[in-house]
Amino acid sequence: MEFRKSNYKTGGIQLCIFESLTSKRTLKNLIPEDHSTVLLVNKGAAAMSINSRKVHLFINESAVIPKKANCEILLMSRELCISIVSFTSEFALENSIRWPHIGYFNFFTAQYASKIFLKKKEIKNLMDLLEIVNSRLLISDSKVFKKELILLSFNLFLYELASHYYKATWHERVKYSSTEKTAVHFFRLLEIHCRVQHSVKFYADALNISSGHLTKTIKQITEITAKQCIENALILEAKILLQNSDLTILKISEELKFANTSFFSNFFKKHTSLSPSAYRIRLNQH
Repeated sequence: MEFRKSNYKTGGIQLCIFESLTSKRTLKNLIPEDHSTVLLVNKGAAAMSINSRKVHLFINESAVIPKKANCEILLMSRELCISIVSFTSEFALENSIRWPHIGYFNFFTAQYASKIFLKKKEIKNLMDLLEIVNSRLLISDSKVFKKELILLSFNLFLYELASHYYKATWHERVKYSSTEKTAVHFFRLLEIHCRVQHSVKFYADALNISSGHLTKTIKQITEITAKQCIENALILEAKILLQNSDLTILKISEELKFANTSFFSNFFKKHTSLSPSAYRIRLNQH
């Protein structure tokens, strides 16, 4: 059984590929309640009750199971082979994940499981990407940029999957609660303004709500605070800018509206354990 939990800092991903199951309990145990779960059926069939809705899954079908779902396995075929990737909201939104497309964001906010049928070529592409994610999880912890490699490969898989869901459900009108709408608008604002606006108050004012309400809303959706989202966005922007060797550390700190290079360096090191200069040196070495 190839079942891995990442053992680096966030510890927010679990992966199982081509697993043959013989009992409903085993399948149930592979769906963590506090994670969002993507399930792919490679062989056989199963029936589940997810938040009181019955979902039938057959070969080459995929289901997205929301976190904290009440999941019960009703039936499964004798030969059931599945692949599962489960992840926390914090893992998915940290560092390398850009701001969620509306279809991507559904994976974090949906209250009910959704499923689609995949063509053989489509499921093969997804399985190839899962194999890449798995290979990144298995590499040594001493590997430089292991965390980034895992996040980027995971991101590639999830966006590929999201594109299939988007095509399959384009005709369905997406309905959001007021909490979900606030979160979507926050992330859109963050993508536009994160380089120059670092305060929760700016985004709260733009949304006509209090800072406390925004923090509570984002925490409810993503399991991290609005401030942490802003900090993650800044780190991502800093990493992008550091790839440009023509930009000095001073120029980057000015671009990101830090008071001086010392503030920027301390902020970057606090979140990455490397100074901006050290991070750039590692980039150049690899």
